[in-house]
Amino acid sequence: MKKFLLIAALLTSGLFKNASAQGQLSHDKCHAEIMFQEAAAKDPQVLQNREALEHFTEEYINSGAASRASSVVKVIPVVVHVVHYGGAENISKAQIEDQIRVLNEDFQRLNPDTVNTPAAFVPVAGNAGVEFRLAQIDPDGNCTDGVTRIYSPLTYNARNNVKSLRCWPREKYLNMWVVNSIANVNGSPGMVIGFAQFPGGADSTDGVVIKYDYMGTIGAAANSQNAGRTATHEVGHWLNLRHIWGDATCGTDYVNDTPPHYAANLSNCPTWPSLSNCSGNAPNGDMFTNYMDYTNGPCQNMFSAGQAARMQATLNSSVSSRNNLWSSLNLAATGTSGTPAPLCAPVADFIPKPILICQGGSVQFNDASWGGDVTSRTWTFNGGTPATDTAANPMVMYTTPGVYDVTLTVNNATGSNSKTIPGKVVVNPSSVSNLIPYNEGFENGTWPFNDYYAYNANGGNTWTTTSVAASQGTKSLYIYNFLNVSTGYQANDKGPDEFVTPAFNLTGVTNASMTFDLACALRDTTTDKLSVAYSFNCGQTWTVRYTRQGIPLQTTTAFLAGNFIPNSSQWRTETVSFGNTINNKANVRFRFEFTHESSNNIYIDNINLNGTVSGVNEINAASADMNIYPNPSKGLTYVDFTMAAAGDVQIDVMDIEGRVVSTFSDFLPEGDHQYTMNNELASGVYLVRLTFGNNSITKKAIIK
Repeated sequence: MKKFLLIAALLTSGLFKNASAQGQLSHDKCHAEIMFQEAAAKDPQVLQNREALEHFTEEYINSGAASRASSVVKVIPVVVHVVHYGGAENISKAQIEDQIRVLNEDFQRLNPDTVNTPAAFVPVAGNAGVEFRLAQIDPDGNCTDGVTRIYSPLTYNARNNVKSLRCWPREKYLNMWVVNSIANVNGSPGMVIGFAQFPGGADSTDGVVIKYDYMGTIGAAANSQNAGRTATHEVGHWLNLRHIWGDATCGTDYVNDTPPHYAANLSNCPTWPSLSNCSGNAPNGDMFTNYMDYTNGPCQNMFSAGQAARMQATLNSSVSSRNNLWSSLNLAATGTSGTPAPLCAPVADFIPKPILICQGGSVQFNDASWGGDVTSRTWTFNGGTPATDTAANPMVMYTTPGVYDVTLTVNNATGSNSKTIPGKVVVNPSSVSNLIPYNEGFENGTWPFNDYYAYNANGGNTWTTTSVAASQGTKSLYIYNFLNVSTGYQANDKGPDEFVTPAFNLTGVTNASMTFDLACALRDTTTDKLSVAYSFNCGQTWTVRYTRQGIPLQTTTAFLAGNFIPNSSQWRTETVSFGNTINNKANVRFRFEFTHESSNNIYIDNINLNGTVSGVNEINAASADMNIYPNPSKGLTYVDFTMAAAGDVQIDVMDIEGRVVSTFSDFLPEGDHQYTMNNELASGVYLVRLTFGNNSITKKAIIK
């Protein structure tokens, strides 16, 4: 143990030394060793498992068993979990199959670019004797095509948190997670494109995480120029290969036939021989074509025989149950024994997040079904036109305000499946009556009320009203995050949690601003963030105007581990300044969005929206939208206009000399109105003047 702990300490110090040496690196690429060090610091058993596997590996290789074992190809069942938020990271099945092809070529040295291996390294190039197959049977014994799809914002800045969304038993499957981006928390420069868990870590996090545009060589990965070698590299770690430079200056990767490297090769592809001053590096220099270096994918084309032996040892070790994966019983249980893949029934799926649109707007829906090929489908759109459709990506118009469900049913020869999302489409009226000043204290009604909407991206715990604390009155709005922690924190409770206010008519309003009362305690993290945004298009797009993250967000003086219920001194009034951005806008909504880790509770109360309001006449003049038709006209001529608020209006029809030939005046309610011009007017050009107090609008009308 003492010897291995010393190795781990050297790895740690070397790791950070090398990280500073990677300043020019365009991609930090792989965090496998970093993740291992983090796990080992929290759980000494992880380090003990690594030591046990190293002892087994040494004995296994010395016995000659590794070379004998590589002659028989070992099949590894694979499941790929695509974690997406409706974006390009929801990669195609074809792209996944392309990655499996690359893995099989690389691990059996069947890749066509072996011709690029420098002659000095050809004698030690190795065949790992491993084949990867997408699973055909899931852990419950059901048909699968080896791909699952999970809608979650955790696809962004992913770490191990994405694995709690779905993880199949590691003794039966190699789990791979595809994500949009991976968080770089090491402080080193560059973008992380993958990481793996070494054997010996926790069951629930065992597997490989890959950035979506580095998975395979086609589709979203077509421009990565990495040849699918990110997954090859990470699966190498999963089978207990170290970085070829040993994560230290002239470090060891515990393989005899790979020369010492001073550090990671950071260029695209050095020229052979690429020599360093490490002892034993000469005469052939760095093995920069090795998959476990940091050169780019087209430069990489080999594992060494020593690395193949380490992987064979790992597959014969009970550490992390790698020895069960390729057993005949497991291959039969996962449907990877070589029998033809069955046709699975499809799983109906489309993006669950509610869509907010304006009255008369259209929505494009996208079929994101998975599991089995879809041969036919039927969409049902309550309140939409068309009401049904069979296209994969139909466009639907909504002309009546309301909240509408959407259903998708998909079929193939094996079966059918349906999914209904209640309240999928929220259609907001084109005419908005809510004016300022406005106050909401969450005192009355059942939440969500008064045209509010609340949403959690994963269907988890989200904003609701409570009577346990309030800045004013007896109620406030809150998220009970302490419950998430105390009952076993789940990734799908992290949000983002958002609520959207009713729409406001701010025509004639200047200097608009918002205040609200906030109470928030942090438990042990500074990543929690609250933002406030506005929208002019009924919530289709948002602009953020307020953000508080980490320490500036909390209203307590320190982290709080207990269940946070604020007292009167733990509330703070926040101000959101909009400048001139929302002045005179006729349809404005506001969104509060909270993203968080293992946080404590957050409360919001007493939302106020204020500004300088022009008079009713100014409001009506600004929003009248006068329209004259037909124009020119041979008969009746109509004047349409809108009243944003009830008030006096006068309509004058004047000849070209400015003489009034007809007039109308009245006190009219808010809403749409129509005035019919005199059909006995002589042919000519007329001016129509719409007047609200001292404000008027004039347009030309032609009578033939």
